[in-house]
Amino acid sequence: MTSKNIRNLTPAPGMTRRALLQSAPATGLALGAGAFTGTLATTTGPARAQNGQPPLQGPGIEMSSGQAIYSLPRDHAWHGSEFYQSNDFNEWHYITVLGRDLDTGERISVFWVPLSQGWVAKEGRPLHNVLFAFHNLDTGEFHTALLYITGPMTTEGSGPDAEDFNFRYDIDDGKSGFTTAYTHANETWEFGGYTTEKDDWNEPFRLSMTSQAQAPGYAPMAYWGLESIGVDPQKRQNPETMYGLTLYYTAPDMATTGELEVAGRTVRFEGTGWFEHQWGNFRNTYQYRYFWAWFRFEESGDLMTFRQYYAGEDFRNPHYNVNRYFYMDGETDERSYAFGPAFKLIPERMWTSEKSGVVYPWYGRIETPHGTYWYEPTLEEQEGLGFAGPYIEGVIQLREGGPDGPIVATGFCEMIMFTGKYDDGTDHSMGPPISRGLPEDEDGPWTPEL
Repeated sequence: MTSKNIRNLTPAPGMTRRALLQSAPATGLALGAGAFTGTLATTTGPARAQNGQPPLQGPGIEMSSGQAIYSLPRDHAWHGSEFYQSNDFNEWHYITVLGRDLDTGERISVFWVPLSQGWVAKEGRPLHNVLFAFHNLDTGEFHTALLYITGPMTTEGSGPDAEDFNFRYDIDDGKSGFTTAYTHANETWEFGGYTTEKDDWNEPFRLSMTSQAQAPGYAPMAYWGLESIGVDPQKRQNPETMYGLTLYYTAPDMATTGELEVAGRTVRFEGTGWFEHQWGNFRNTYQYRYFWAWFRFEESGDLMTFRQYYAGEDFRNPHYNVNRYFYMDGETDERSYAFGPAFKLIPERMWTSEKSGVVYPWYGRIETPHGTYWYEPTLEEQEGLGFAGPYIEGVIQLREGGPDGPIVATGFCEMIMFTGKYDDGTDHSMGPPISRGLPEDEDGPWTPEL
């Protein structure tokens, strides 16, 4: 990474962090109450959903913004209120880090994403689980884990409009746990967690990681920051309820340091993280049938990310018409977006996992508004396990000029193809049945009369 991509965002004397970000047009996001029409209350009384259980709430939980265009920093928080007390609710803080082991100098990667999903009636809160992976790019070492964490969640935080805005979430059931914390004053995020579970898909670990947002700050992942997630054959996406829709932004340059205990040793690391926050009521629209990735170009520092959806199994029959593409210039931070067939991912060689039997499009090319590139993994066996089945979350590289051309960019990809059903007959895109603890709408979602 070149020095031009490590610009420090420390405020000048007499200038608050909030004022600094308000003055930075490259963030692309409005900060403060002026971000959308209407007034946000600084406090909210307890709300109660129709099932009699209160929604997710407490210090550090955003209760008021609903489907409004997000306002930072308050919408960095996880979202509660009756609006998001839904079986279809889904939210995550995602970060992947590419860096080096400080003791060996070897290249490493870390994947970490705590999720808040649907509603678990027994817990009186959304389902909280975490996906984790560690990869040594030089030795081929790879470990993964799925943390399903029970018990109450402890929340701390300031008021939503506080100058010193902050929050912290903790859950620990004795077998697994996680912590997420954010401090607005220095744009610092803390991620940590562990598991003691060990089997074919889980390796015990303990992680502590700190990330600080660098320039350009935060940027919308799709134009206006709204992504239609998945493909609904009935075209029922609805901004009034956020059905099938998400609010979505990234901090593409996070200066990160951490310590990981795994496989009997401690890895001290530093690197650059790619952070995302996405939320909405969208577990319903064939959402788990896609190829997603981000890349950082080695010479220019340019950034690229995309998502391509599919109609059928084995990553066949792409839905080109709903593709999303984002590109940012590494020097000027100028952003450009494209949609539909302006971007295409075309597999050229499939790979079948011996562990799961799932077929993944690990080799191919992407045709983009900024050129054609060929992609490949650093290691094929970067497979993890979710509630609905195996998936790939792994380091990926781009070559220029052909499949044997020079490597020009490195990043992360996510390949998910969950097209089956749970034991109760519901589609994988609906989320695990345990996380659909609220009464389902007998009439289904709102849809306009034809």
